[in-house]
Amino acid sequence: MTGPSLGTLGSALGHRRTRRRRVLVMSALPSPRTDRLMPADDALAEAWDTALRLAWEGLTAQTTPVGAVVVDDAGTVIAAGRGRRYEASGPAGQLAGTHIAHAEVNALAQLPAARHWERTYLLTTLEPCAMCHGAAIQSTVAGIYFAGRDPYAGTASLRFDNPQTRRRDFLIDGPLPDTRGALAEIMHIAFLMRRASPHTVGAQAAAMPQLTDYTRQIRDQLYDAISTADYQRAIALASAAPRDDP
Repeated sequence: MTGPSLGTLGSALGHRRTRRRRVLVMSALPSPRTDRLMPADDALAEAWDTALRLAWEGLTAQTTPVGAVVVDDAGTVIAAGRGRRYEASGPAGQLAGTHIAHAEVNALAQLPAARHWERTYLLTTLEPCAMCHGAAIQSTVAGIYFAGRDPYAGTASLRFDNPQTRRRDFLIDGPLPDTRGALAEIMHIAFLMRRASPHTVGAQAAAMPQLTDYTRQIRDQLYDAISTADYQRAIALASAAPRDDP
């Protein structure tokens, strides 16, 4: 796979500090932390680069294009994984060849149970499904940040209300409003157009009509970039994409 280095990719994708677009705090705690890293903070630029490169790797492997990393409170990547649903095998300790071989699960599974992980965050290129949302809570990470929306299976608005979640200040935040968010969504929609049922694509079109229509228009160019592993071209296509309001 070719593409820019992690050190230069952040500028290519146009990372910058931005306001939060959607936040769901699940907590009954009186004093939530105020020193959190926010999704668009510069300290997370390389971590997002890693997650997006993993998603691209999945797309070129013809499997679910989602990448995920776990970062500490300085933004350093301490675990990583990607979707491997349609692959026969994966690295040790990661799932493959099953419908639950999601990127988030594969990243979180690398966190040992010998300690808790309350000062770490799960970064994923796509809004998490119910399984991955629940896995993040069980893993003890502080929260989930996502780059792109998933109107079909995403659960950012879902509130878990039980004693376990009420005692924690768990945060879900996203999407990223820049090229990185567009790239995550375009990769996902293009994959669905090739592999998924029409109703799945229809959910994307209903919630994100501009981006879905744009993906239809440029999908041949994107498929060509996939066949040649041309990540730079995919970034360029994403940089021109319209975004739909959440």
